[in-house]
Amino acid sequence: MTTGAIAIFVKTVGLSPIKTRLAKSIGQSAAETFHTLSAQAVAAVVRQASERTALTPYWAVAEQKGVNHPAWQTFPQVFQGEGKLGTRLASVYSSLHQNHDFVLLLGADAPQITATALSQAAIWASRGAFVLGPATDGGFWLFGGRQKISRSLWERVPYSDAQTAKVLSCEIARLGKIQQLPTLFDIDTVQELKQLQAQWATHNQPRGSNRRSPLARSVAKENPELCPEQIVLWNWLNHLLPELER
Repeated sequence: MTTGAIAIFVKTVGLSPIKTRLAKSIGQSAAETFHTLSAQAVAAVVRQASERTALTPYWAVAEQKGVNHPAWQTFPQVFQGEGKLGTRLASVYSSLHQNHDFVLLLGADAPQITATALSQAAIWASRGAFVLGPATDGGFWLFGGRQKISRSLWERVPYSDAQTAKVLSCEIARLGKIQQLPTLFDIDTVQELKQLQAQWATHNQPRGSNRRSPLARSVAKENPELCPEQIVLWNWLNHLLPELER
């Protein structure tokens, strides 16, 4: 049977700087809380997807000391390794390929992901295609595949750049077919926190409610019900954002 791994990339509070761009606007403590709650929400959705497909979840932890941190004990852990992001992506991708037929790499700062999208990614990857989930900032929130990829290819891609996903796609297209998932936004700014809050607000109105606009009804139809961990994050946003306006 074909088996896959899905690795969630995380940093450990107290061991690495967390969400530094967001921290400038909402403070370090709130940024760390967001990262923790977002990682928990992503993990919950990954768990849902793993129940539908042959996926084994992992935490890809940025720090060697962080591997044993209590926050990352719900899944097996893999150390990202040293070096820049391209080198660490290569390390996790290649190490998990040793025990799995395909590997998916997933960020922890797009908590609006769905189990349906992750399951589709697993299906495509299991059949031999590469899978890319592009982000609105030009990066990507998910990447995966069945084929092995050289470290040099990973390291040629410019990360944290508006061309990241485009360059990665061009490099990967030489190796095989690429299937693309819906574009999502990563959370790096207060505006994106507000965007997430608004997107999830559609789930908090009763089904069939006349208060829903046509757009809200459309969004709700396209998105499944939120899992408890996503609701926890949404409630935290509902408390945080009004405080920031004061």
